[in-house]
Amino acid sequence: MSIKKVLKNINIQWGLAFILLSACVDSVHFDVPPADLQFVVEGMITDGPAPYTVKVSTALNLSADSLSRPPVEKAKVKLYDDEGHDETLVEINPGEYLTTGIIMGKVGHSYYITIETADGRRFQSTPDTIYPVGEIDSIRYEFEARTKEEEYGDVKADVFNIYVDANADNGDENFVRWRFNGTYKVLTNPELRETKIMEFTIKDPLPCSGYIVSPAPGGGKLEQVADCTCCTCWAKNYETMPQLSDVQLINNNQFKNIKVAEVPINQATFYDKYRVEIEQMSLSKMAFDFFKLIRTQKEGASNIFQPPSGEIKGNVTSVSSSDRVIGIFWATSLKSKSLYINRSEVPYKLPPIYYVTDKCTNYYANSSTAKPTFWE
Repeated sequence: MSIKKVLKNINIQWGLAFILLSACVDSVHFDVPPADLQFVVEGMITDGPAPYTVKVSTALNLSADSLSRPPVEKAKVKLYDDEGHDETLVEINPGEYLTTGIIMGKVGHSYYITIETADGRRFQSTPDTIYPVGEIDSIRYEFEARTKEEEYGDVKADVFNIYVDANADNGDENFVRWRFNGTYKVLTNPELRETKIMEFTIKDPLPCSGYIVSPAPGGGKLEQVADCTCCTCWAKNYETMPQLSDVQLINNNQFKNIKVAEVPINQATFYDKYRVEIEQMSLSKMAFDFFKLIRTQKEGASNIFQPPSGEIKGNVTSVSSSDRVIGIFWATSLKSKSLYINRSEVPYKLPPIYYVTDKCTNYYANSSTAKPTFWE
């Protein structure tokens, strides 16, 4: 028996003992004071084409039953550069503000934002400078066989490890971040949805499937009357933590063989093919320290022996009161490169994609029915 299973059995026994003991005592209830309101700001400007985005929200209370942070709506968000220009951002979604193209990010220049909420709270970021960044020379991938332990036994958890070779900039310091974006095509069958009414199971295709049930002997017949608008999606994978250059060695002004991501291998991610995009981004010392602290906290979340890493603050502060705020508005030069990994690169035959009778956007996280412009 594995150590994990032994520990699991011990935990179950202690859990039963706790339940029995707690049945003999009165419950104790604590009055917990509400958490202080804390604002969260996240935004960036690049030397690429506008628009640029700033998101403003408030931190979640520990008792909240949702993972979505409450947006801060109807705020006045302005962007400034070091040449005396400014522009007011437009709120396109609750708490999401977009530039209008007046200011374009340029290497060597600095930028900052101000925020004024509808109730008069004011925040400001310290200026951040866009430093140059080198080019990505190449991306490559390597298959790695893995397993993970589930209650019913070990299961496959194979991946493609993603590596890059890249040029470092010729500056004295090379603060670099590599950001991973993965895209894959998926398919569902909402026309095959069924509904149980009492002891009967009837065909009940979703309207977006383009199918209806026409009268026919034996309970009706599926008939296609339109194209499906919710069967095919393109889903996204994102990085789990920032990948930074502090643990990488530079040789002759080159980053070599840097592991930047892992692509999970299953019948969904490789139903068709998988697109890998890597962005290489320059960082100021402030932005580098911010993302390094985030990485440390994410790594420490799975390690009970990890020492405290400190409070994440960023470069956004309150200028009107003692309101707490966490977040960053940072500036970066950005270079990107992409490649496709075909299904045929998986060194064994994959089973068919999961049988799903719902909309693809409901089943697959971070998915959309809109075909990306870059999809080949």
